[in-house]
Amino acid sequence: MAGKKIDPFSHVVDSDHIELFGGLEIHGLEYHGIPLKFMLFIALCAVGVGGGMVWLAQKMKNGDPPRGKLWNLLEALLFFVRDKIAVPGVGEHDANKYLPYLTTLFLFIFAMNLLGMIPFMGSPTASLAVTGALALVSFFVIHISGIQQMGAVGYLKSFIPHIHIEGGPVMQLLGRAITVGIALLEYATAFIRATVLAVRLFANMLAGHTVLFMILMFIAMVANGSPYQIAFAAGKGWLYYLVTPFSVLLVTALSVLELFIAGLQAFIFTFLTAVFIGLAKHPAH
Repeated sequence: MAGKKIDPFSHVVDSDHIELFGGLEIHGLEYHGIPLKFMLFIALCAVGVGGGMVWLAQKMKNGDPPRGKLWNLLEALLFFVRDKIAVPGVGEHDANKYLPYLTTLFLFIFAMNLLGMIPFMGSPTASLAVTGALALVSFFVIHISGIQQMGAVGYLKSFIPHIHIEGGPVMQLLGRAITVGIALLEYATAFIRATVLAVRLFANMLAGHTVLFMILMFIAMVANGSPYQIAFAAGKGWLYYLVTPFSVLLVTALSVLELFIAGLQAFIFTFLTAVFIGLAKHPAH
């Protein structure tokens, strides 16, 4: 008898239920057919990050030195975002203005990424809808910043390069054509950047968690696959004892790497957002 069919994406996509240990499941997480599992996890991360920042602000407002592991950790993350993301990306003059948004963005994405490391939960950032929403918010922050800096007309003009070509009418016409082409490309890039932000985070988190599940699935495949059930019945289940420790050790090593990737992807998303804000406020041409 063949084993139960296993879906490698069941633990990394949104759904209407949560699978707990021991085969227990929580069902009914939907609204008019729309799954709510990731929305629940997003709300959990939002409350956690918001509560942590409010708690940290209360601790820091008197200027006291940090005490305790949690205080030191949160304050270190705050200064990390300021010194390694906001200042290099936006510029020292405007860094503090955008620090609240960038810090919230970094911690929020980091928290959602880490949820995927808990077996019965999942990472909301493995959903393109979630990363797309995050990218959309950053898109508005980026371009509103540029409009505030230069005005709507001035900001739109900043996408048009200044190209001067010496020569007769033909060369002048060529110069105008090049200017229009580059300007159209620059306008398209404004939308492409936001799309890249969304797809990059989504693809990395989906792929990472799927790989971990696939490696563990090798154990179930060996134990439940019909050819091996016959081997077990005959007392020849040596392949199970070979595959199991290898899979567990490999998943353990990759889980450590996945923890690093969870922070790295949060950093990349936030840093690129800061760089794009800086480019919008201070265009290169």
